[in-house]
Amino acid sequence: MVRCEPSAWRAACGSGSVGGSIERQRRGERVNNDTGGSPASGSRASYSSGVVLLLAGTIAFSSAGMFVRILGKDAATTLFWRGIFTALIIFLFIAWREGPRTFAAFRAIGWPGIVISFLNAISMGAFITSLQFTTVANNAIIFGTSPFMTAAIAWLVIRERPSSSTLFFSALALAGACIVVGSSFQISARGLIGDALAVLMTLSFAVKTVLVRKSANVSMVPSGCLGALIGCIGALPFVTEWSLTRAELLTFALFGFTQQGLGLILTTIGIARVRHC
Repeated sequence: MVRCEPSAWRAACGSGSVGGSIERQRRGERVNNDTGGSPASGSRASYSSGVVLLLAGTIAFSSAGMFVRILGKDAATTLFWRGIFTALIIFLFIAWREGPRTFAAFRAIGWPGIVISFLNAISMGAFITSLQFTTVANNAIIFGTSPFMTAAIAWLVIRERPSSSTLFFSALALAGACIVVGSSFQISARGLIGDALAVLMTLSFAVKTVLVRKSANVSMVPSGCLGALIGCIGALPFVTEWSLTRAELLTFALFGFTQQGLGLILTTIGIARVRHC
């Protein structure tokens, strides 16, 4: 990856820098930190790139079940080690992008960013723990209802009216999730616990999505780093394995870098670029 000089970066990415956004905010300008324009500009190119970023982030997130099954560790151990590598890759990305303005980027997220960080931690924790009780398929189907939850919360909080197609496909996902939860209830209480945690994961993700959209003028990528660290601290007292093999460390590194780190970076930027999530 080639590091751009500040002037070249600004020329290539417009207002994509958090530091540049902070400077423009001091002059009284409202900007979209990740898209290079205001949220109201309706730029077709920005919207299209946002959709691509969300799709790429979703693909990255979808690898989580594979990593969890390969590692076979308990939830706390998985959350801790994955969180370490997730926080590292996101911090390095911000440092590469912002240079000397790195810590200013963290300060710029404010209280909304702190709330988003805790929601990230809750979503991560509920997701990993859910996979200890239910199947990857059940988890994924329930998470498929996130557009429905996000659209409802967005309408209540920021008055974004979802399109009819969004409502239609969200309703299909909700119907599928209801069938899954109903079957788990009939099979075992353990499966129901896992499904309930998957619902908590989906709800926290939906609330986080709306808050990121509401604060689209400030980059919330640093909140992903803080959320990973919060998750590490929460899992710390319950970690059962401190001595890992080289292969396990490498797998956790890939888990944190590709699935969670890359997924959070792509979806957080993508959410800010797309009007309806």
